[in-house]
Amino acid sequence: MKHEELFLQHINDNYNQLKTKYMKFCHEKQYDWDEDIYSDTILKCHDAIKRKGRLDDTTPQGIENYFFKSFKINLQREKQYSRNCKRDLNISDTIETIYEDYYNDTHMTPNEKVKNDTWKDFSTLYLMMAAEQHFDSEHFHLFQLKMLCNLTYRQLAEKTGCKGVRNKVLTVKNWLKENITKEEIKQAYDEQYGKIL
Repeated sequence: MKHEELFLQHINDNYNQLKTKYMKFCHEKQYDWDEDIYSDTILKCHDAIKRKGRLDDTTPQGIENYFFKSFKINLQREKQYSRNCKRDLNISDTIETIYEDYYNDTHMTPNEKVKNDTWKDFSTLYLMMAAEQHFDSEHFHLFQLKMLCNLTYRQLAEKTGCKGVRNKVLTVKNWLKENITKEEIKQAYDEQYGKIL
């Protein structure tokens, strides 16, 4: 078996275990966990091993060491990219966390909680409607399942039978980030319900 195939086989066999371990690592080191970086690291490692023609240590521990080092490097590099340096940190990457600014605030009155929940629901619906209007049904459906059901790309591919699910979901996410601003959503919300908290 070729080394890149051996790498993929080991990662596939231990996918959830490694993912859990890396999520804990991110939490302990205060990195933001990013499913995309995790998945992308697998592909980049595979390609690097294929180009090189071999993996120095083909033991299970050697494979995991190689993968972990690559994952850590990719996490650190992601912060350095200009697209992330300029990103508004108030806007998160997933629909379910986009507008949670006040959600965990224990000092909210019941009225503020209702307003906040309405704001979150409105924001989610606004983004979903924009995605639905701009993309074909397959792109929108994949994006909707990924964001609302919190599926991994693998689960999404298995559930839908579609190919290239990661690229299709990222196409929608990137378009929303580039074309819909928090201010635009606030303005639409204010017109519908009055000023936000």
